[in-house]
Amino acid sequence: MAESSNLQLIAREILVSESYEELAMIVDNLFKRQDSQQYKTSRALYDFCVSCNPGCLTLKLLKLYQSSSNGVLRFRSIYQLSETLTDLRNRQLSLDSLYEIKGVLISCLTMEETKESDFKILRKIVSCVAYNVVDLHKDKWDELGDCILTLVNSKEPVKAFHVFIDLPPVYKSFIDKFLHKILEEASNVFLDPYSVEDWSLALQVFVKMWIQLVDTGMMLVLLEALMGIRVSSVVNSVKKLVKKDKEEFLVQGLEDFERFFSREMNLYKYTKDQCHFVLDLMIKIKGFGTHLTKDIVRKIIMLVTEPDNHAIKPQDDDLQNRREEFERGWYDHLKSLSSLEVLKIFASTDLEERSREMAIRRLNCLLSDNTTEKVEIDIAEMRELQPLIISCLKEEGISFSMFKVLGEVVNHVAYEILVCQEETWYDLRDYIASSTTEFQRAVYIFQCLLMKFDDKKFLYPVMDNLYQEIIERLAPPGEVLVDNSCWVFAFTGAFCAAIHLIEDPGYANAVSEIAYKMIDSVKEIVERGMEVGLVRRAFRDVEIIVKEQLEWYSTSEYKFVKGLLWKLYAIKGMKWQSKIVLWRINVIIDRDVEEEEKERPQNDLHWLNLAAADEEVK
Repeated sequence: MAESSNLQLIAREILVSESYEELAMIVDNLFKRQDSQQYKTSRALYDFCVSCNPGCLTLKLLKLYQSSSNGVLRFRSIYQLSETLTDLRNRQLSLDSLYEIKGVLISCLTMEETKESDFKILRKIVSCVAYNVVDLHKDKWDELGDCILTLVNSKEPVKAFHVFIDLPPVYKSFIDKFLHKILEEASNVFLDPYSVEDWSLALQVFVKMWIQLVDTGMMLVLLEALMGIRVSSVVNSVKKLVKKDKEEFLVQGLEDFERFFSREMNLYKYTKDQCHFVLDLMIKIKGFGTHLTKDIVRKIIMLVTEPDNHAIKPQDDDLQNRREEFERGWYDHLKSLSSLEVLKIFASTDLEERSREMAIRRLNCLLSDNTTEKVEIDIAEMRELQPLIISCLKEEGISFSMFKVLGEVVNHVAYEILVCQEETWYDLRDYIASSTTEFQRAVYIFQCLLMKFDDKKFLYPVMDNLYQEIIERLAPPGEVLVDNSCWVFAFTGAFCAAIHLIEDPGYANAVSEIAYKMIDSVKEIVERGMEVGLVRRAFRDVEIIVKEQLEWYSTSEYKFVKGLLWKLYAIKGMKWQSKIVLWRINVIIDRDVEEEEKERPQNDLHWLNLAAADEEVK
């Protein structure tokens, strides 16, 4: 009881303080692991702030967003506020607090620093505040109408779309401020849609405008005259997308619209007249495209014609829906950050798991775009990533799902450093070669490096460390365990080691030993009836590796893979499911390796390149 009273006092002090430091710390802690003491204490403090003075808390969170230079904190402050105000939607805020909130909120909307990803969250805050002002207090908010007009006249009119589509029912003079301009900009999107999201947003603007105007009492005949041309622009856009074989784009746009309209129907219980535009439009486009388009159009029509069957109960999947909303918002925020900023977020080990996983996946996507030259990341930034990546690799307790993605990140950065810059990444080499690095981690990171190694200063120390351990761990396990990944990693590591060393005469005997150890190990596992949980998984992993490495395979690599497949396929008693994986690998290399590089192995000396090694020695 005493502790509760103490927290209440602290919460009040935070709300009246001119500083934002304490509130910033609370907000950050709300995104940490929920079993941490920091989270529990901050959650209690935040809840006291909500119950004590939600208006003051709203104002402080908006000002925190407005004043902070920390992008992650800015995102968290408005996300947390949007969740809070959604929960308090039917609770009146005082007119005094609303007066200040309205001004600060409009300032947030018009700041140059406010990104479109932020608008997806801010629009929920605007909606809740507008509902409080217009519906609960029966007041007006003309400044917001002026703000929407400013946004729609800006270089990014989609920001105005975001604010408008989430508005509660408002008054006619409010809408008149931007009516024609926002419809014009939405129409322009359909002429040349840049993205699925923009296309869907423009459709949402049309639908929301119809609904708002019906609510203001505009006659249907006038509405149809105003919006008829909008229907035509959507129909023509649908025709064009189907004609250009962009039906996937169309389906994704309609699916996004269906999610929006379903939420709207549930929140506002629209009338038949308010739904007329949607129904009329869907009937006009239901004949276009394949069953994919027809299915989603049918779902949208049923939202109108059978609303009771599709109503979402407030308690149904609320947690899941909120989680999905957070993840969409979080990913949108991550997309606005540099690769280094995203990696720093992932490196925050006290952050809850899902947020970290999304961060490392976003980083992988960003670096993949750099590798494929879709975007360009400066080499100076790449070098800044290197030490932080090594730190992440050494993190204890990281889930393997995240470590796998981290391995892909390592590959992208290593490609830039080792291949493009022709530099040795000593810290990565030392991490893989270190005796303190767990074998499975070391081998996994090694097999993630998909490039051809011309840098012997990197490759040789790694091989000198991993070689003997790979040989030892290729020994078949005594029994099939729940997790047999160690043998699988040894097998894939052995394959990668052999493929990288096949052209090096100094390692000819090592390659031969590795190859035959792989074959003998598989043979023994098959004979012992342990094939399913081990061999097939290892073969599938090798298949993935071969697909990624193929672009640099020459004659030596081609012969080695063909010879290895030949030896493995000949093992008696192997199940056909395993052999079909070997067959797929064979098809891949025959199809994708350059014709002039193909030379079928004649014997053991040939496929293991031993003859070439002997010649080199002579």
